[in-house]
Amino acid sequence: MVRFADDCLILCPKGRGEEMQRQLKQWLERRKLKLNEEKTRIVDFNKESIEFLGFRVSWRKSPQGKQYPHVEPSPKSCKKMRDAIRKETTRSTLKKEPAEVFTRVNQRLRGWSNYFYYGNNTKVFSTMQYYTQNRMRRWLWKKHDKTHGQFTQAYCNERLHNDYHLYNLPLQAAWKHV
Repeated sequence: MVRFADDCLILCPKGRGEEMQRQLKQWLERRKLKLNEEKTRIVDFNKESIEFLGFRVSWRKSPQGKQYPHVEPSPKSCKKMRDAIRKETTRSTLKKEPAEVFTRVNQRLRGWSNYFYYGNNTKVFSTMQYYTQNRMRRWLWKKHDKTHGQFTQAYCNERLHNDYHLYNLPLQAAWKHV
């Protein structure tokens, strides 16, 4: 059983899900609690992924042929992060100083990456970094009223990170550092 606040995930051997659900329901009723039937489901983990606390967990095969639980930020969590970055870089923020906008974006990126850092996040983090770099580049381009050359040296990735101090998402899994 994996639990956080009022969310829980119960893992059991194949074919025992219905029995476990029944036992859980009885246990909760004895404590005058109720199982949310709409959110409760039995999943064959070999065939479906599970989304729990913003993570997507699925059973995958490694290149060596061994199976492992693959844990990464869910698409819903990634969309919320992109929406947050988009909100910080709308046309209404063009009058703000770049340092202020980059600070706000960095705070969001840092918090998001700290939460999702432990798992198989490399591919998702790389995609998010690419999105953020392009979003910040377009924001600067519009702020400075440029008409061409959005991807020139003036707004290259190196400058975004060195001069504007855009946060670099960790692109290597935490467990590889150990």
